[in-house]
Amino acid sequence: MNLKSFCRLLAPLLIALWFLAPIAAQAQPDATFPVFEVSRNTPGRMDVESRMGVLVDASRDLTAGQVTAPGQHWQSISRPSPNFGFTQDAYWFRFQINNPNPQELTRFIELPIPFIDDVRLHHYAGGVLRTHYALGDELPFARRVVMHRNFVMPVNLAPGGNLIYIRLASSGTIEAPFRIWDPVQFHAASNDENLLQGTVIGVLLIMIAYNLFIFFSTRNINYIYYIGFVASYLLFHLTLTGYTFAYVWPHAVRWNSFAISSFMASSMLFTCLFAGRFLKLRQFSMPAFYWVRALTLLSALLLALTFVLPYSLTVRIGAAVTLPMAITALVLGYWRWWTGAKFARFYCLAWTAILIGLCVLNASKQGWIPLNGWTENASEIGIVLLVMLLSFTLADQINNDRTLRLNAQAAALAHERHARATQQALIRATEDANRELELRVQSRTLDLHATLEQLKDANDRLQLLSTTDGLTQISNRAYFDTALALEFRRAVRQKCALTLVMFDIDHFKHVNDTYGHLAGDACLRALADRLRPRINRAGDVFARFGGEEFVVVLTASDLASAIALTEEFRAAIESLRVEFEGQTIQFTASFGIASAIPQPPLCAQDYLAAADKALYQAKHDGRNCVRSATLPHTTSEPL
Repeated sequence: MNLKSFCRLLAPLLIALWFLAPIAAQAQPDATFPVFEVSRNTPGRMDVESRMGVLVDASRDLTAGQVTAPGQHWQSISRPSPNFGFTQDAYWFRFQINNPNPQELTRFIELPIPFIDDVRLHHYAGGVLRTHYALGDELPFARRVVMHRNFVMPVNLAPGGNLIYIRLASSGTIEAPFRIWDPVQFHAASNDENLLQGTVIGVLLIMIAYNLFIFFSTRNINYIYYIGFVASYLLFHLTLTGYTFAYVWPHAVRWNSFAISSFMASSMLFTCLFAGRFLKLRQFSMPAFYWVRALTLLSALLLALTFVLPYSLTVRIGAAVTLPMAITALVLGYWRWWTGAKFARFYCLAWTAILIGLCVLNASKQGWIPLNGWTENASEIGIVLLVMLLSFTLADQINNDRTLRLNAQAAALAHERHARATQQALIRATEDANRELELRVQSRTLDLHATLEQLKDANDRLQLLSTTDGLTQISNRAYFDTALALEFRRAVRQKCALTLVMFDIDHFKHVNDTYGHLAGDACLRALADRLRPRINRAGDVFARFGGEEFVVVLTASDLASAIALTEEFRAAIESLRVEFEGQTIQFTASFGIASAIPQPPLCAQDYLAAADKALYQAKHDGRNCVRSATLPHTTSEPL
């Protein structure tokens, strides 16, 4: 199957599309020109199919002079359909047309794929370039040699051999189902094709108008979804076959470049909306309802993205979304019918009809059944049946709903008498239920209070864990930052001294490198255990600042007292011995102190900066010592 037939059926709800997609052509070495004999008695149309050489231009830079030069690695196509799928490469094709007549013959070379970005033809005869065309859907329609929705390129065949080179490049798929036409036969066939397409378009427009009138009468939203689907598919079909570019927007090149993916996305969107509402999935199955809702949102998002993302990407995404959407549309329809929803029967027949049409078209393309007017246009027949059966589906659902309402009214009258007889019993049962409910509420209230207490305890434990360093079991950096800001504000209000001590272990990297990181962790824990009992005043904070760095916040403590206490810390650490795996580890620490009564514009971060500066000075002075720094806007003297 070529891409034209593939894309015609890429519209939403065609589940068989994925199972019957065209297979990319494979290439084999080819050193000769495939030859086509064309004379005045030759049939009006000759299909080149895969009987031509192909040259892949991955760089897209090859010129006609380069590809015609000897030594190029031309290949043959082993598949019956010259379809190379989505690719960023440019492809050159070559074949030879022999004219045995002594006079020139005029022939059309047609590429029936209207959405190729770049199409270039080079016609050589006797080593001379006779004809050259540069076409593509990225050029205005008026630039075409023959005003036709497909790419049609006239060539005057000289007597003898005529070499044809054609280059194709596109952001979408690359297909090359070239045809060689007699001009008279081409125009006749084109008129027949236009008549067929006009019939299909007319049927779809009639169904849109007919169902629009029904919507105004019934106000059933399903008709809007149906009309949206048919209109979207109609525009998709016309854009795919090139009619809109030829007759509607011949100068809108930018819009034409992504119109296919936009209409494909809108078709999928209305299909999902129709399936979800028509099959009553909300009442039938919530998982199915949410799945269809997800596909609906995805289709709407894809529709918006088609206006900003490249066509090559959105058409791939659309093809990927089509598979789950098509499977969903068909499977859910048969599921609803199987579970007793008679109104789904025409819905299922509609999608089955298009599936059969696609199968017939694919079988004719593969040569399994004869190719004739019916089989070649099976996709158009299938979509007409789909649209008509969906319209019958809506009418059938209205009749089914009316029958259900009448049955429901009859059942309601029958139950009314029974309801009157049981009314008093229901009132008594309600009173009993209310009393039982009150007892249950009281019990649940007690349980709720107990649960809240447990939740409070758990929250307290969680709060403790979030502010405690996991290794040393002292306060962590987050708790220290909060506590420093709190104590700073308190010192400002009470105009009392606030002291910050920052220290770290000397040569801690050497400890890790010598004894291992586990030994380093043991040293950090031992240091925390040694100093924790010495910091026991309310408001004082002992925290791990990060790595081997620690900080101590001393409230209402002047510089002299802080220095004395810090010297005790230093001596305690110096005397500390850590036993680890039979080895004794000894280390020292350097201390930096910042102490002052906070005065504007002093802030808490100034204490950190000053203490860090003093710590740096202690390191510079030989380590294992205590140094203090003067804070800005204070008169404290450094040690």
